[in-house]
Amino acid sequence: MKRRVFVFTIGCLLALLMLQFVSSVSITRVSSTPEEVIQGQTVELSIDVKNTLEYDVTSLNIKLNLGENVPFAPYQSSSEKFLDVLEERDSKTFRFRLIALPSAESGIYKIPVIITYFDDNNSLTAKNELVSLIINSEPELRISVDDSTALIREMENALSIKVVNSGMSGAKFVYLSLAPSGELKGVRFLSEKERYMGDIDSDDFDSVEYKIYIKEDAPKAISIPVRLKFRDATNKEFVKTETLILKTYSLKEAEEIGLVKKKSYFPYIIVIILAIAYIIYKRLKKRKIKKNR
Repeated sequence: MKRRVFVFTIGCLLALLMLQFVSSVSITRVSSTPEEVIQGQTVELSIDVKNTLEYDVTSLNIKLNLGENVPFAPYQSSSEKFLDVLEERDSKTFRFRLIALPSAESGIYKIPVIITYFDDNNSLTAKNELVSLIINSEPELRISVDDSTALIREMENALSIKVVNSGMSGAKFVYLSLAPSGELKGVRFLSEKERYMGDIDSDDFDSVEYKIYIKEDAPKAISIPVRLKFRDATNKEFVKTETLILKTYSLKEAEEIGLVKKKSYFPYIIVIILAIAYIIYKRLKKRKIKKNR
């Protein structure tokens, strides 16, 4: 019986110690409006703080440590909030208005939070915690083909496609596919239809070249479906589809409208004339030698 009482007493003491250890003033919930912010946009950060201690705390201070590695700044607000008293078992929501710096890269950013308060013995307690905010904007990828591109029937053609990122965030793991659903009438692909382009930063571009053969029976305008797959800074996947409308020409038509240079026979004519002149010269020289004999 004594042993049971002893064990029970020890258990109660440990429980009290554990309760004291886990009890504190701490962050219980964090939210932001909007959940993701783009560069140059403001965001409201809400932090719920709860006092799980068995007494009131005073001079509660919540400070966001917006250092060099945190691309946020206070906007029409301070980065510190104060509360005279936070009663035991009570909660309080602190709201901060921030702005994402225009030069910030997309990503998830950890913001250190410093919590200080005075306990029931008037001793200062300090805690360090972390909250996170997301800066992200969808990459804006645009597909283009050079206006001078000419697809000649019954010939192998080089088709160069440029992908431009005009958005404020970079695109990762970019894949470009031509006619992803199947073959096209009058077109034979001589290179892989899906090409990996890697990463395309904001305000940058990349190009990829395909080898295609345009058959004789190809229509005068062919529609080539194009699919772009890529991910943003938070690894969210995007799929974008477009259709390229490209004209095809016979070689004669392309030469007539100046898309390709007409084949010049002038060098061949010069070579033939020089060859004939050389033969005539050799024969005349041979006759002169015979005559002098």
